[in-house]
Amino acid sequence: MQDSTEDMASEKISTKQRIQLWLAGNILPLFIRLLGATWRLRIHGRENFLPERVIFAIWHGHIIAHSFAFRNEGIKVLISQSHDGELIARAIEKLGFGVIRGSSTRGGAQALLETIAELQNGCRVAFTPDGPKGPGYVVKEGVILASQKSGCPVVPAVVVAKPAIRLKSWDAFMIPLPFAKVEIFIREPMQFDSDEAIEAARERIQERMN
Repeated sequence: MQDSTEDMASEKISTKQRIQLWLAGNILPLFIRLLGATWRLRIHGRENFLPERVIFAIWHGHIIAHSFAFRNEGIKVLISQSHDGELIARAIEKLGFGVIRGSSTRGGAQALLETIAELQNGCRVAFTPDGPKGPGYVVKEGVILASQKSGCPVVPAVVVAKPAIRLKSWDAFMIPLPFAKVEIFIREPMQFDSDEAIEAARERIQERMN
């Protein structure tokens, strides 16, 4: 996180943003741990989670549930270099995730190269294919390019939670309520050859994540 922190330090950060960053790094991880401890959590298809060198495709709006369910598993997450991305990064690092900074709108090429390197070193990497700004629940090409260039399969994972709050944000950000029934469905790995058309691959992932 040093690089992203230095990048932000070189920009003018408001007092409000400093408070948000402190809360994200100190209060939000505790909130997620306490909230998640009350859930009736069930993970389907956990055998698809076990292999190394896989790319997890998760919706941006489902981050809280995944952050609790897969904490301390050593997964690295691709997160945008925006202020909102910094908030997420500070929170999930405290939950045992690694962070790769970049997105389709900023730092994308370097992030893709770093992602491929991490995969080739045996890491598991999580993508939010509808991030960083949407449209929500629509797969974009970044996750496919990472799969094609690394040779690693994509494993879609989706969350169903009841009851839950859904914020009025572009990603309909979901917060499962205390004692909610939270189910995570980890789909079978999907392989993408380098010669497969991006649109065809995108449609395949979209169908599996719906």
